[in-house]
Parts: sequence; C-alpha cells; structure tokens
Amino acid sequence: MRKAFCLALSAALLILACGMACAQDLDAPSVLNWMEQFAQALAAIPMQNDPSKTADPARPGEYLIEYEFGTVLSRSVSTPSAQDILEIDVRTSQVTDCRGMRVGMTLADVLAGEQVPAASTQLVVLGTQDSGTGWHWAYVGESGVYGLEWITYDMTDPAAVREYTLTYVIGQDGTLSAIRIRAADSTQAQAEAGLQTAQEIAGRQMGEVLAIANGQAMFSEQDLQIMDHQALGTPVDELVALLGEPVEVQELPAGGGRILLYEGAAIQLGLDEQTGVEIVLGITVSGTGLTGPRGVCVGMSVQEATALFRCDEDLYAAGGTLYMEGEARGEAPYGEMTAMQGSESALHYICSTASQGNACLDVGLLSGTVSYWHLYREGGQAEDDK
Repeated sequence: MRKAFCLALSAALLILACGMACAQDLDAPSVLNWMEQFAQALAAIPMQNDPSKTADPARPGEYLIEYEFGTVLSRSVSTPSAQDILEIDVRTSQVTDCRGMRVGMTLADVLAGEQVPAASTQLVVLGTQDSGTGWHWAYVGESGVYGLEWITYDMTDPAAVREYTLTYVIGQDGTLSAIRIRAADSTQAQAEAGLQTAQEIAGRQMGEVLAIANGQAMFSEQDLQIMDHQALGTPVDELVALLGEPVEVQELPAGGGRILLYEGAAIQLGLDEQTGVEIVLGITVSGTGLTGPRGVCVGMSVQEATALFRCDEDLYAAGGTLYMEGEARGEAPYGEMTAMQGSESALHYICSTASQGNACLDVGLLSGTVSYWHLYREGGQAEDDK
C-alpha cells in the first residue's frame, strides 16, 4: 500500500515537471501550478504524525506535517491546500519538483548543462529571470557547489506579493540530497531590491563596473554649462550668440515662455522675475555635437559619463547612490544612478544655487551609452526635442 501511495505521488508530480525539466528560469505561475498538483497528490499520502502537536509557539498558526518523503509546513492541521503550504522539505526520490528534479540526481542534472563560473565569493549569480522578477544563484565552498537556489515572485496583486524559493542541497558526493520549496509574503520593493542585488553581484562577477569610485568634485552651480559657457540663467541673446539662430521657435501656452529648437536640442526660456529679462531655464540635448556640464555628450559611454562627477563607491549595476551629502537622499547635493526599463538607466545629479534654487542634470543611458542629457532648474524643465 505504501509503495502505491509513493508511486501515485511521483506520477502526479512528474506530469507537470517533465515540461520544465530543461528550464533554468523558474516563474511564479509554474510554481503555483506545481504546488496545486502537489497538494492534490498529498491527499493520497498518509501523515506520519499529529500536526496539532508540532505547533511552534514562536510561529503561531503553522504546523509541521511529516510524510514518508519529508515534511510540509502548513497553515492547516489537515491535508494542506496549495495556499496553506509554507514550506516543503523533500528527502527522498519520491517527489519530482517543478523543475523535473529529484533527490539523488547529480549536480550536472540540476544545472542542466549550465556551468558555475569561478568566483572569489561564496555566492555566484547564475542568471536573472527572462520574464517577471527572479534570479538563481549557487553557493560555493572549498569543496565546490553545496547549494543552488531559484527565487521568483508572483506580483499579480501588488498588495499581496508572494516570494517562492526553490533550494537544492548538494551533498559532498555531488548529488542532490534535499529539495526545499518555500512560499512567503513579500512586497514589490523587496522583489526589486533582491533583483538589484543579484544584478550587482553578477556585474561584479563579470567585471562590468558602470561607475568607478573617484574623487571628482560634485555637480555644482559652476557646472550649469553648455559648450563650456554658462547656460542656466543666461540671457537668451547670449545663448543664441553661442549656438546660432534656432531652427524653430515655439510659444508655450498661458505665457509659459518659449522653446528654441535646434537640431538635436531644445532650449526652454522664461522671464527672470526680478529683472524681466528672458533667460534660459532648461536644456535638453539628444543629438551629437553639443557638450554639457564637464563635457558630457551623447554617445559617451556610461563609464566616461560617471567619471565626470564624484562617485563614492564602484557601481556594478544600474541603481545606486553615487554620492550623498547632508542628511537626506535626493536632496542637494546628491548623485545617483537609477534603473529604468530594459537596457535603459539614468544618472541624476542635483545641486543648489545662490539665486535659482536647485538645479538638476539628468543623463539618459541606453545600452551603456549616453542617449541624451537634460540640464534644468527645478520647476522649469525643457521639453525633449522630437
């Protein structure tokens, strides 16, 4: 009878797992689907203990259920549903997991041909998830790989994000000795922070430094320039004398000032409230040939761009503080790199000025290259040149 139960469990879970046996990514829908089939299979497997007697006072409402294949931590004292399961610990080959793996398989089977690169750290990132948010990494000791972990997030409901972790314990003989699957409440911020950490570790492994620590001066009022000439707050006639006549002049509605359009650039103008003189409020450059603060220009590499201003620590991934003075993030003086979508990211610098409040410099990065730069006074931003 016990053998029949084990065969039923293995067969029920193998149906789903075969479709994922060669997959390296692990997405939340696949895990959820597997857990539902796992919970259904558990209905045919007898418990080997009384879960009501395994409640941990430190973790109220959680019960440890023992089975022949291992244990299940559940919110229910009866056969758990997929939603009740908090953790599964498999110690025998009776269970095929959501990647088609079973206890007893070799490290090569688990990696499905993937190699763990040599690294100076014990945590080696193997890849990030192609769709959704997730990653997988290896734990490496003196004797080699002793653990592998896949982490993925279900963010269907932003108010109820779930984290799923699949862990493989690799024995000294190089075979899979245990499988653990854990489900826990999380948040979108935690998922994004975890992914950023994984990307940063991966960047270090590849030696891809996006920003190298340096002792350059911070972005300041003296840097509000175009073509090595002061720009923000400059009277419009001085700028036109420098750049030449614009291709087009646009009037903004409701007395909002004017826009001077050049090839690959847009200059926003407004009136100085104290003098009544029309001055430059912002500059956006998306074409080549025009340099901005400290020579930043379109086409420059991210390493060249970040080397122009102070950077306190090496950054290996898009997202991180370049420098911060004072007490608050995002307040002048400040510098950061922000991650955007896909291969897009941006540098953002802010400084205070004596008469114009705060001034900002945004440098857009696409695939590691400057795609635009945008110099403006807070509250007076130039429109992108279309």
